[in-house]
Amino acid sequence: MRTPTEFELQRLLHQQQVPPASSRAPTIPAPKAPNASQRHELATRITSLSKKLIKLEAKIREMETTAPSENRKVKAKKERSAKDKDNPKTAVEKAKARKELTHNAKEASNQSGDDKKAASISELKALATKVKGQIAIAKQKLAAL
Repeated sequence: MRTPTEFELQRLLHQQQVPPASSRAPTIPAPKAPNASQRHELATRITSLSKKLIKLEAKIREMETTAPSENRKVKAKKERSAKDKDNPKTAVEKAKARKELTHNAKEASNQSGDDKKAASISELKALATKVKGQIAIAKQKLAAL
């Protein structure tokens, strides 16, 4: 038999002193790891909210530019139809005019399409304000980390 060398003795001693991996206490990650992941999450949230805000502002601008032209078209159409109704020539046209008047009165009592557009523009503006607030909060949290 051969005698063990000094290196082999050290290895044998080390194996006896180190407990097996299953009996070791679980290692706790460094406290900086959660902050890094939180920073990453907040940064991605800020970028996604910024993109959403840009899209909302573009949609608001688009709706604001198209709304006046549509209002003019609707107004002109109503004026033309009012002129045509004033001059019914036959009994059939008179009956149609009366029927359209009652139908238009019912439509006027309901919300018009213009009001819905205005409401949707105001809703979009409110949503954009909310998104701006969320971005500000996320930036504050990021600065606090």
